[in-house]
Amino acid sequence: MDLKAIRWGLLSLILLIISGCALFVEDNPEKIVSQRVNERWDALIEGRLERAYAFETPEYRELYSFMDYRNTIHGVGSWRKVQIDDVVCEDDKCVASIVIYATIELGMGFEAVESDARAKENWIHHSTSGQWYHISDH
Repeated sequence: MDLKAIRWGLLSLILLIISGCALFVEDNPEKIVSQRVNERWDALIEGRLERAYAFETPEYRELYSFMDYRNTIHGVGSWRKVQIDDVVCEDDKCVASIVIYATIELGMGFEAVESDARAKENWIHHSTSGQWYHISDH
């Protein structure tokens, strides 16, 4: 047997296995949506609303201007972090269950209150762009 041919065969097999694993990771909607949820919430927490607006569907952005979107966002400055409990996907739709942690300033001599709230976010896979987008309740 030709040792060189065996090496190339093994190398080809290893590369095929690695590329197959990479495709599986890239096509895992739960993982992709989890990353997008984190990126969107990072933008919201940091007050980068234009960046957060980009996570809305193209159809939403056609109907509502950035100013319309900005007027619906309440909590910038009080949100501290978001934790993803679960992402469940079926076909081209995902629901992310999250916990939003916030610090609420009461004012008038009262100490700030730490709070958390559970929420569900809907995400959809856009067939044209291939990207996952947040579906706003607005």
